[in-house]
Amino acid sequence: MTDSTGSPVKTAIPGMAVTVSGWKELPGAGDEVLDGSEQDVKKAVANRQRKAEEHAMMVDIDAINIQRRLNREQREREDADQQQLEITPETKKPHELLLVIKGDVSGSVEALVSAVQPIGNESASVRIVHTGVGEVTDSDILLAKTSESETPFSFDPKIKKVALLISLTSIFKA
Repeated sequence: MTDSTGSPVKTAIPGMAVTVSGWKELPGAGDEVLDGSEQDVKKAVANRQRKAEEHAMMVDIDAINIQRRLNREQREREDADQQQLEITPETKKPHELLLVIKGDVSGSVEALVSAVQPIGNESASVRIVHTGVGEVTDSDILLAKTSESETPFSFDPKIKKVALLISLTSIFKA
């Protein structure tokens, strides 16, 4: 180390400008500088690196253990829930009657919907898939088939021949 005049200095006090030579990298402000023989410095640096690696490994091990504990607790809860389900009688979903309702006028359709919707109890219920006014068409039949309802429930509208044929062929195929 040399001071601002170029004379060698053994210690640098705060506020004193010095030039440090012989280092591969310059230390940053506030870095700790080790004094000693090269072998002692290498041992100290290796020891610090080992301790930092051990600390990082301990943090990783703790994180792994926490995750394992959480997974184990979740499995235990799921097993307890599964055992509880096996012990308790099965709660069955009520059977649903799915309906497609068509009518000649909207008032008739609304009356049918309001009369049919409240029907049901814990073992069976009614769900209206679609309502409409006019003739029963092939799309109504296909909608009823895809929604797994039987056939459209119609109140006084006409049924198109194509829809009737689709309905009859699906009845005879089943």
